[in-house]
Amino acid sequence: VEATLKKTAETSMGTEISEFDLCNIKSLCEQVISLSEYRSQLFDYLRNRMAAIAPNLTVMVGELVGARLIAHSGSLMNLAKHPA
Repeated sequence: VEATLKKTAETSMGTEISEFDLCNIKSLCEQVISLSEYRSQLFDYLRNRMAAIAPNLTVMVGELVGARLIAHSGSLMNLAKHPA
């Protein structure tokens, strides 16, 4: 692995990364990590709410699809009124 890395580094056409660019890259990485954690929190919340509100629907189609069906129909009652 080391030899491959050295060979690649010698033939690279890239330039040095400036301090400003490095700061922007780090900031972007922190934002991506933050968004990933937020997405995980949202999914946990959705899983808990769907298990409490519509456990049968959750078992049949999953949390995400169930939530989308409820949102599309307007409410759980409206979804229940639709024919199969």
